[in-house]
Amino acid sequence: MTPQRNSLTFSNNYDPSIINSELYLKINFLLEKLKQYKIDVKFNDSIEIKTTPYSWYLKMTFKEIPNNNTLKEILKDLSLNLTLKYLEINNIIYIDELMIENINNEIIKYNPRSFRQLDDSIKLKIYEILSDEIKSDEIYFIGGEMLFYYKLLKPNKFMFCTDFESIYNDVKINLELNHNLIHLINYDSDELPTTESSIQSKFTMIANTSKHGIGRNLTKNILKLNLEKIIIISCNKKSFKRDFDTLKSKYKINKSYVIKTNYEVTIYFLIPVF
Repeated sequence: MTPQRNSLTFSNNYDPSIINSELYLKINFLLEKLKQYKIDVKFNDSIEIKTTPYSWYLKMTFKEIPNNNTLKEILKDLSLNLTLKYLEINNIIYIDELMIENINNEIIKYNPRSFRQLDDSIKLKIYEILSDEIKSDEIYFIGGEMLFYYKLLKPNKFMFCTDFESIYNDVKINLELNHNLIHLINYDSDELPTTESSIQSKFTMIANTSKHGIGRNLTKNILKLNLEKIIIISCNKKSFKRDFDTLKSKYKINKSYVIKTNYEVTIYFLIPVF
């Protein structure tokens, strides 16, 4: 598919063919501002921008810090842009607000540090596949974008687990939940909480963890939950293989989807062996 990056880290040049329209506009807006204040972006400088249609994030690191007057002027100028929700320059945070997104015509506010898929083409294809494939009304969410998958699928019964504090807080901010439905855990040592119907569970799990995969502790815990289906969203075939080496004692791969732009994500659907 055609890349549509919504997030990019670059220095004095970038490839406009891989980014979406919001990111293109924000990059050019920023470069014009820097030019206006006579700030030359050099090869060893770093600019990171993340965008949604409603908000954006900016982090800049300069080897040569602009003088105080120039820095004050550009800060004042950028702060007037109300859609800028996060601003950091040389490790000093000047704006730290919640990013804004919309899914299923519902506004979601989330921490700019929380994980989002970097490419809209991949993100929207994942949404499409999950919407088409998941029929269960009971879903166990683990890891990145779990709040967004919940808003997409709207199950009646659910559980949330993450090892990332900002993602945990995103769920608490956007959903009014009992404390026993949202858990901040250590993937390497904690047990997964059981659902109220875990003995004869009809729950489907969606696991979207980092490139390091689910990990040995979580995979052992997943085997205890008697899940009807496990869906793993992975950007690393090696870590998935390590995870599946444990899970294959009870589950087999029923189908998989490879989604690729200038990077690759695979969605694996696992069902019980018996």
